[in-house]
Amino acid sequence: MIKSVLAATLALGGILVAPAAANAAGYTPEGICGKGFAVVNRAPVGSWGTVYLLYNRRNGLNCAVTIKSKHTGVSTRTSVLLEVARPFSNNTPPYIERASDDKRYKFYAGPVKLQGKGMCVRFSGAIANRPTKAQFARGGNGRFTNCG
Repeated sequence: MIKSVLAATLALGGILVAPAAANAAGYTPEGICGKGFAVVNRAPVGSWGTVYLLYNRRNGLNCAVTIKSKHTGVSTRTSVLLEVARPFSNNTPPYIERASDDKRYKFYAGPVKLQGKGMCVRFSGAIANRPTKAQFARGGNGRFTNCG
């Protein structure tokens, strides 16, 4: 009996602690992008946050969001960029479709979404450390990946 109570207590404790680890402000990439999205890639934005790439298998949408872990609550320039490489089809040359969000935010930039089923994507994000005379931290995958 004691072992089962201890196990239940530890399990419950793990459930309560896990969401808080997402980030200090309580935002999660899944919560920002919406129902059905799951993280498929992520990259640090310096030491000031993380840019996430999410995918929804049901509808083929990609979503990207940059979440601050430092300089939160301060309105600083925060951005996210999502690009999808569109292949040649129906006499249309290949091209890159872009969606971005680049403004002053306290906690996160995005979400930005693009259809990407069967295509390769690239994502990046940036965070400024203060409203003026800012330094930027940047992160992302740099090349087209996560094809499918």
